[in-house]
Amino acid sequence: MGLGYSITAADPTILSANISEVRAGLELSPSTASFVASLATLTLAAAVLGAGALGDLYGMRRMFTVGLFGAIGFGLLAAAAPNSLVLIVARAGSGVAFAFLLGLSLAIINAVFSPERRASAIALYLGAGFALTTPMPAVGSLLAEHLGWRTGFLVTPVAGLIALAIHLRFVPETLRAPRRLDVAGLALVATALLALVYGISGLQSGFHAKALVPILVGVIAGVAFVMRESRTPDPALDLRIFRSGRFNAAVAAGATFNFLTGGSTILFAFYLVTVRAESPALLGLLLVPATVLQAFAATSSGRATEKFGDRTVLVAGLALLLAGLLALTVIDEHTSLVVFFVAVALNAIGGAVVQTPQSTIMMSSAPADLGGSVSAVKSAVGQAGYSLGPALFALIGTTLFTHDAMRRLSQTDITVDQAREALRIAHGTSVASTGGANIVDAQRAREIVAGAEASMVEAIHTLSLMMAVVPIAAIVLALVLLRPGSTEQEHR
Repeated sequence: MGLGYSITAADPTILSANISEVRAGLELSPSTASFVASLATLTLAAAVLGAGALGDLYGMRRMFTVGLFGAIGFGLLAAAAPNSLVLIVARAGSGVAFAFLLGLSLAIINAVFSPERRASAIALYLGAGFALTTPMPAVGSLLAEHLGWRTGFLVTPVAGLIALAIHLRFVPETLRAPRRLDVAGLALVATALLALVYGISGLQSGFHAKALVPILVGVIAGVAFVMRESRTPDPALDLRIFRSGRFNAAVAAGATFNFLTGGSTILFAFYLVTVRAESPALLGLLLVPATVLQAFAATSSGRATEKFGDRTVLVAGLALLLAGLLALTVIDEHTSLVVFFVAVALNAIGGAVVQTPQSTIMMSSAPADLGGSVSAVKSAVGQAGYSLGPALFALIGTTLFTHDAMRRLSQTDITVDQAREALRIAHGTSVASTGGANIVDAQRAREIVAGAEASMVEAIHTLSLMMAVVPIAAIVLALVLLRPGSTEQEHR
């Protein structure tokens, strides 16, 4: 299960790290390359709840097997892709396959292990997932660099074959739910999740129609999904689980963790690349020991949950996430990398500590025939939060920077929009060749942001303080909703 989980995390990272080589090899346009890099994440988000529902109906072991075969097959197809169309099909299919792996792995752990062993089992599953994720992007990049970009796509099929052998040997089948498949409900929620994740990701460049229209479509589809699920006798997701205060506290904690993880990564990269002019590879190197610590923290949190209770451990994890944000308020352009690594490590460890009690609470709230659907809810919330974090951090951070830096640029012919674009180009998050009225070339971008380190650092400080409200709110919710003595039975 941990290896299946790690595939879903490592595979998109491998492609993102080597997208330049893939783009050159297949002669992709910048917009096509960007679409290919994000496609698996989008289809995963769209399919994850459907994967959970299919697992409940037809058996989680069987559907997880389907996911592994899909990851292997579509990974091989991507490696052999002769053109952009085949690669797009392969990445879309990979995302659907990943939805089964991500949406069902936790549900299988929950179904197989008894309640008294569940927290430790979930902790070991998360720890293994973090540990196994660490080397795969490095292996993929080495293969792509020395043997060609196609070999980078082979990491997932090889890992999938290993996972398949273990899975078929050791994982038993689970109970099946005696209900019909809610096709219309799954179509609505797939539309909602796909549109929301796509639209939210587009907010990084500001509030515009390409972002806001998909978000509106997602909201409408989401409302229609809730209305249908509250009326149909065989819902894809039983909305009664949201009557549980414990469940809602865990959902909020999961959304917070994913939101801050995605957003903080933007801040970390912004600080290293734009403020300190370091190589982007340095962040990758710092994340390796942070991920190792994350694996140890996830494993230890299981024992801590059994000893101190899920409420205490969940709050402790959120407090570590808060500490990681506050650590960013004291850095400047000359801060030691050791101090900076502390902020990176606190973010990683806090997220790992949160996930075990969050998973335990959510899965203990699930009736036996809804384990796959509830596990998929966790994944769907995570995908939405992880997309929203970078979008809001980038949008607000860029606004803070340009507001302060424009005082320095007030005597030049540089507009606010050009300053925003310059920051993205200098940071490496924009492609200058895509055209547009506000585009400036890379050299001009670096000239604009040169000497504005103080404005950038001030933006990081202010943004970190603003975002500290998020973990504080999640802590308050956890303290209020996770009442001592409350149980998973409260919503039934």
